[in-house]
Amino acid sequence: MPALQRCARQFAATHPGDVARVVEQSKAADAAPFLAELPAEVAASVIGDMSLASGAESLSLLTIEQAVSAAGNMPVGSAASLLRRIEPALRAKILAALPRERSDQITRLLEYASGTVGAAVDPEVMAIPSDVTNETARRLLRRRGGLFHHQLYIVDRSRRLLGFIHVRDLFRAAPNDPVMNTMRPATVQLHASTKLASAVSHRAWADMDAIPVVDNTGVLLGILRHRQLRRLESRLKDSGVASTLLGLSELYWIGLSSLFPPAPPAHRRSAGTKRGGDRANQE
Repeated sequence: MPALQRCARQFAATHPGDVARVVEQSKAADAAPFLAELPAEVAASVIGDMSLASGAESLSLLTIEQAVSAAGNMPVGSAASLLRRIEPALRAKILAALPRERSDQITRLLEYASGTVGAAVDPEVMAIPSDVTNETARRLLRRRGGLFHHQLYIVDRSRRLLGFIHVRDLFRAAPNDPVMNTMRPATVQLHASTKLASAVSHRAWADMDAIPVVDNTGVLLGILRHRQLRRLESRLKDSGVASTLLGLSELYWIGLSSLFPPAPPAHRRSAGTKRGGDRANQE
């Protein structure tokens, strides 16, 4: 592999956001071979950092196997946002090829309209049944330690949200006491149908960095993280707008740009293309 190409790949692994901005300045068809040669987790990071419209277009130009690998290596919410924007038949093929649990998670998010909390929720949260003991909850936590925030959510056997418990409180509680005796009630929650624009201004963000999300029956769907909400807000505002690459060495700029030709400047587009039409295509 040429040294310049190795350099570009390494840079993609460590600076996916910056590479995403370079890729967005090229035609998707020209950038697709570069993305296809990246390791799956790196391609997922780069595509996930692109604007929604550009990311969806890039994902759709990969082979099914490559698209499945990318979708399987990015957060569920990000994968759902991109798959929502690709052609239905292709989306169905990708979902069918994904592992069953991941496919089901994405499909549930796709049931909610774009721009709602339900479409952006992170379903990978730790939920503990309310009728188990604190010791059992600790064992469940140790077994699935990667799926919790700084607090755990307590649900009934129908997965309806009842409350939450801080991890530190769980390990301080009497082992044989029911976990529901230690939990605090979930007085703050978001409904999946809530518009993201409304969720941004929720006053609970002053004290919380994640809020549980429930459906209309109270079933816990996951959480909405504040950082994810802000990121989505920014991506929706900037969708289709290519940012300049700042503060990076000329070596990386030249190395990446040499792998695929840049898109024609905006002033060379057909005079019949309206600005409003461009904006609509990015949504």
